[in-house]
Amino acid sequence: MKMKTLFSALAITAAGFATAVSAQAASVPKNAADLSVVPGITASNVIPEHPAQPANSYFYKYSVNDGGKIIDSIPVKMCLNTSTGTWSLFYVNFSDPNGSTFGISVPGNTMITPTDLNTCKDTTITIDTEPLVLADATKAEVRETNINVKPEGKNPNDINISNNFPNIHILYEINPVLNDTTCFTTDGDGNLLAKCDGTAVTASGSDDGRFSIVTNNKNVQKSTNPGQFYYNVLWTNMTGKDQVVNVSLAVTGGAAKGANAIHAYAFAPSFSGVTPEAFQMVNDGIDSLAGGSDGSIDGITVPAGWTLWTNYHMDWAGIGTTAPTGAASTCGGADQILSVIGTVTGDGFTRSCTSGAKGYKK
Repeated sequence: MKMKTLFSALAITAAGFATAVSAQAASVPKNAADLSVVPGITASNVIPEHPAQPANSYFYKYSVNDGGKIIDSIPVKMCLNTSTGTWSLFYVNFSDPNGSTFGISVPGNTMITPTDLNTCKDTTITIDTEPLVLADATKAEVRETNINVKPEGKNPNDINISNNFPNIHILYEINPVLNDTTCFTTDGDGNLLAKCDGTAVTASGSDDGRFSIVTNNKNVQKSTNPGQFYYNVLWTNMTGKDQVVNVSLAVTGGAAKGANAIHAYAFAPSFSGVTPEAFQMVNDGIDSLAGGSDGSIDGITVPAGWTLWTNYHMDWAGIGTTAPTGAASTCGGADQILSVIGTVTGDGFTRSCTSGAKGYKK
């Protein structure tokens, strides 16, 4: 009877011990970390597309003309949101870029420790591609670079890390070049001049724009409508290498407006085209170049694939003079010539483009 009681006591004691050990084990937190890794808006303001599927994928899309290149940088922010257990460290690894384009640099491994809780670390993917040349100059292509981000070097190896690691896809749309040089004439606010029917002149190298000339009772030209003009010439560097270029202007019927009538600005390959905002950047942006009023601006560096926009601010040269005898008095017969030939020269090339308008007495 005593032996049975002793065994029962031992069984109860063993069960209690097992329960205590189980409870103690349950109270020890597992090694876990919640780390968010988020690619952001690039230095040239390319916003990634982040669809629901495939999960954790970020798509950066660029468009460039044949022979151009992309220069940009993608910021990546890593934030440790939660941490449990007694883990020591792990690393965030960016895979080597894979795809058909060279010139993408990824950061080295970034170490994460529990002391990083509620803080963020920043790193950068650098894009500086080779010249992107089409296999067939008449057919557009899309090329891609892929980068995978993952944890590695976990210490201890049982850290449960949340699956918030992105797959980054960089897409390059390469388009055939139809013409690397275009030009057009605008009013003083950058608006395209209008034809007689009121529609805007959108064709490059046109003189279909019209303006009216106001004279006084002595036939002296007092003003024009519009009151000021800009000649604009855009050249895209498709040579496959950086160029230092000179721009010269041969002006007929126009007079420089102000001491700095010529301005130039080089736009990166993400250039969104002819817009009022871009026009203003050429005129007074931080990086715009003022070229005086002598009809030329020299020594402008234009990286491969970038677009140089040069403009010339002018008045009608006839202001203050007597209107020519027989000058047209209808829009349809406009015969007072305002014209500018812009010429861009560099290493091994010369490009010219002529644009202007015709005036009539009102």
